[in-house]
Amino acid sequence: PGAAPDPLLHHGDWGLYGSAEAMLFRERGTKDQGLSAFVLLAGSPPDQNLIDLYAHTGLTYKGLIPGRNDDHAGVAFAYAHVSPRAQALDRAAQALDPTMLVRDREMLLEATYQAQIAPWWTMQPDSQFWFHPGGHVANDDGLLRRNAVVAGVRSDVTF
Repeated sequence: PGAAPDPLLHHGDWGLYGSAEAMLFRERGTKDQGLSAFVLLAGSPPDQNLIDLYAHTGLTYKGLIPGRNDDHAGVAFAYAHVSPRAQALDRAAQALDPTMLVRDREMLLEATYQAQIAPWWTMQPDSQFWFHPGGHVANDDGLLRRNAVVAGVRSDVTF
């Protein structure tokens, strides 16, 4: 009594992704310093998945600052599309509650710099600007989530 029903099981769900990376410019006399590009594309059936399309692309440069040959600078852009099925669910809820928002997409711009402090230690400050965080939904207080800025630092120690 009072137990939730078993969740609906879906069969045949799948996802497909591909990624590619290429060096666009190599600094003269080096093996791995220069400008590289990357792209990742992913998709899944929209009738069973919240996100049916995801794309991530960007540029990285190794050795951008003279004398900092092992450092990496990078910029990236990411896009996540909310599936039409999830949007239809939101529109149905909106018919009952006009304040309900319809999720659509989430996008990200990112800039980062990974500094090689020692052969065993890296520090990586990172800044991100999010458009439509959460896919354009409201906070718990009912107010629309505005664009967001996120900043942080990552540190890796290898021993």
